[in-house]
Amino acid sequence: MNPSPQRRPNLSIMHPDPILRSGLVAALRQHGGFEIFIHGVDDLAPGGPPIDVVIADYRNALRLTDAKARRSDGLQAGTRILVLTSNDREADIRRAIESGVYGYLLFGGPLAELIDGVTAVTSGVRYMSAAAARRMADSLTRAALTSRENEVLRLVADGQSNKSIARELAIELGTVKSHMSAIMTKLGAGSRTEAARIAASRGLIDDHHEVVPRLQPVLRAPMEPMLRYA
Repeated sequence: MNPSPQRRPNLSIMHPDPILRSGLVAALRQHGGFEIFIHGVDDLAPGGPPIDVVIADYRNALRLTDAKARRSDGLQAGTRILVLTSNDREADIRRAIESGVYGYLLFGGPLAELIDGVTAVTSGVRYMSAAAARRMADSLTRAALTSRENEVLRLVADGQSNKSIARELAIELGTVKSHMSAIMTKLGAGSRTEAARIAASRGLIDDHHEVVPRLQPVLRAPMEPMLRYA
């Protein structure tokens, strides 16, 4: 949703790390152009204040986009979601954008990037941090793996041999070797192990998991419901 000219944009911060939440509030208050709220993931009911943008970690962002797709009452119509995360793997970025996330920011960027991202998403413009955009641009220069190659690569990552993979997928051993040759060429890998490592670093064969920055410890604390920072 786009805020009316009579009010400032309403932002909701939904992040499990209280240190990051406090830092975001302080940074956005310096800008002075937003109304800021802190919500739990289940607090965005349609009867609450109109929220223009939710700033969320990766997991909560995907939960919210999934809720929006199911037309549940967990997200107001028109609310846009901006991810702030350490996940820079191309598969994770693509998954978030395809799920309906409007903006994608990575930890470590300048404060101006945060303000620009929030301002853009509030205005209905999609936004990606420079680092995330570079990662996605790099991915466009690489040949994509086929679905069968992905299957083979996942089994390689599980430690299975070519013979075991052939039995698992009910294909010929020579076919497995052909797939492995194509995989290594596409990934620029010199060995099976290196191919699995490269694929994991790009998020191609591993289920999603949030990586917490080392210097920002996660403190387990309950979400403050509906705190408002004017």
